[in-house]
Amino acid sequence: MKTRRRDVLRSLALLGGTAAVPRAAQARDYTSAGEVLDTIDGLSRDVLAALAAIATTVPGARPFADSVRADHVRERAGRDAIRARLRLPRGSSPGAPVASTPTALDALRSTQQELVHAHAEGLPALDDTVAVEVLARHMVEAARRLTVIDLWIDLEAERAG
Repeated sequence: MKTRRRDVLRSLALLGGTAAVPRAAQARDYTSAGEVLDTIDGLSRDVLAALAAIATTVPGARPFADSVRADHVRERAGRDAIRARLRLPRGSSPGAPVASTPTALDALRSTQQELVHAHAEGLPALDDTVAVEVLARHMVEAARRLTVIDLWIDLEAERAG
């Protein structure tokens, strides 16, 4: 069963809130499930690298970073299962954080938002009901983490102001 972009966006709207709804002007049309999974893998690495960098400089950030890392490990296993189900090659290894990873919360937020968008925009390219269900759950979790990051940014702004 082919999943249409309109159906995905309608479902996202029913979830409430707009954090998980992709930007229409910059929406990406993925051409394959492999492209979707590769993009999500890369953005996941970027989020983890940014969080690791922040956790080294921001007191109290380590528990959140560790929790997100555990979530990403579980979600990576889910993506690997999708790859196996769809007979796609295994994705690249997670890799190490880049030394020039930004330590700003705004940069983390931006990357996390891109991760949410990649999930939402990629669902139609999966063309597999089980894969769509798995990535849709991951998308909801990524959107929840985006909300936590937003709240963190708001809290830091209140402390500074």
